[in-house]
Amino acid sequence: MIRNFARVLVFAAMAVPATAADMSAPLAVPVSSDWSGFYLGAHLGGGKSIIDWTYDLGGTADHEGEGVLGGAQAGYNFQSGDWVFGLEADISASGIEGDTDCPNPAFTCSSDAKWLSTVRGRVGYSFDKLLVYGTGGLGIGRFEMSTDNGAGTSGSTTKTDTGWVAGAGVEYAISPRWSVKAEYMYYDFGSTDYTVDGGLGIEVDQRYHTGKVGVNFKF
Repeated sequence: MIRNFARVLVFAAMAVPATAADMSAPLAVPVSSDWSGFYLGAHLGGGKSIIDWTYDLGGTADHEGEGVLGGAQAGYNFQSGDWVFGLEADISASGIEGDTDCPNPAFTCSSDAKWLSTVRGRVGYSFDKLLVYGTGGLGIGRFEMSTDNGAGTSGSTTKTDTGWVAGAGVEYAISPRWSVKAEYMYYDFGSTDYTVDGGLGIEVDQRYHTGKVGVNFKF
């Protein structure tokens, strides 16, 4: 019995150093996602326009429109701790259109957003692979305002206009290089003068709500 007890003590003495060595080994810490660097991506979504259309001579043709949009984006992120700061530019081909009866009901008053673009800053907070951010800056767009009576009498003006944008989004890193995103953006282009059929002057105040999903590749 004494011999067996001695064997147990020897075994325990040998096990203690091994256990201590295991406890002293540093614990493995998962590596957090790094959002820093340049990226390039593409997006697809849809939008809604709110058009306040006022004739210089009186009368309105306010209306709303909707349509799809899609394009590309490029940017750069800098990460400090869990905070992420960045700059992004994007451009989207747009199918956002709308129309209504003109004050003269023989004519239709229409709006057409040809494309939308932004140059803006981003500030976000990283929850490892998930980035939640706000964004805002310069909005740029190409717009056509037109009237048409359906019998060959029409007039239109197309202009490139600028305004401001603001929005928010989330982005998720599915790998060290690839991420997916969802983003909402509000555009406000203020009031701009256009000319339609017969040289009639109008003032158009236009705003847009857009939502899109996309993918980014980080270099």
